[in-house]
Amino acid sequence: MNTVFLNNKNILVTGATGLIGSNLVEALLRSNAAQIFITGRNLSKLKNTFGEFQNDYRLFLIEHDASTPIPESIKNIDYIFHAAGPMEREIILNKPINVIFPNIIGIINLLNLLHNQFEETGKQGRIVVFSSVTVYNNLTNENISVKETDTQIADSLDSPTSCYSESKRMTEVIAKSHFKQYNTDIIIARFSTVYGYTKNIPNTAFYEFIKKAIAGDNIILNGNNFPKRDNIYIDDAISGLLTIAEKGKAGESYNISSNGDNHNFASVDEIATVIAEQTSLLTGNPKVEVNVKDSTQRKPGIMLDNSKLKALGWSTKWNLHKAISTTISKILNNV
Repeated sequence: MNTVFLNNKNILVTGATGLIGSNLVEALLRSNAAQIFITGRNLSKLKNTFGEFQNDYRLFLIEHDASTPIPESIKNIDYIFHAAGPMEREIILNKPINVIFPNIIGIINLLNLLHNQFEETGKQGRIVVFSSVTVYNNLTNENISVKETDTQIADSLDSPTSCYSESKRMTEVIAKSHFKQYNTDIIIARFSTVYGYTKNIPNTAFYEFIKKAIAGDNIILNGNNFPKRDNIYIDDAISGLLTIAEKGKAGESYNISSNGDNHNFASVDEIATVIAEQTSLLTGNPKVEVNVKDSTQRKPGIMLDNSKLKALGWSTKWNLHKAISTTISKILNNV
């Protein structure tokens, strides 16, 4: 994973305790960056997450809500990675304002930080804006692979998850408008479904399945006809992220995805089955059952075409089975 371009650079990571943010920070700490500012809404959580690096003089832990003004201590920035914002379905469904504000107000604050910095000092920083597969939709009867230009089909505004998908779309619009009007150096990272180990286990189905499999409880899926989805292991996601930070063209969007490579185009129930199998292999315990109503007729899924990212010299490395096994192993070793 190349980080030479970060040598002697000052970096800001928002939402640093999440899956992508925390793994990104660990990758940055292996670089020769000059200063790494990491923010999160809870200072204790930041300290618990990065406690092992507390003696690294380059690391600055800052309690900050992304929807509030940027602390004055954060300045002279070369790269921003805007990872802040909830991704848990329960929050998306029940606390939509908590989703919208970090995305939209957060990006405005960060873009203004870079714009003002350039106006005052002449220093041009780059921001990598975290977007999502949810900016795409699939209204066909077949699985599709979408390019970065295929954003004309969006989620319904009445969808219970529109606060997430639409705020991600608006985040992109705001960032590209800043690029057009002020020449702010922005890059859009559109992630497919990212999975892997994190110290702060979110309340999502993937980690719930792992918990159940480790505990010896059967995995029961409510619902049926789950679509296949484009999954990408965290290590591949981080290498893709760093690739576009270094080589991506300003103002452009890049899918950070597997596009199904290495068996990563898989449905929720298929992932649950792999989790059950790999947990049994790692623990020696009997494999738990995966109960699903019906998987014979699936809804159409979406793959994110990653050819634009691959043109920058990147490729996926992780097979679904190996990646899930590695994730479970790390969780077992940290229980």
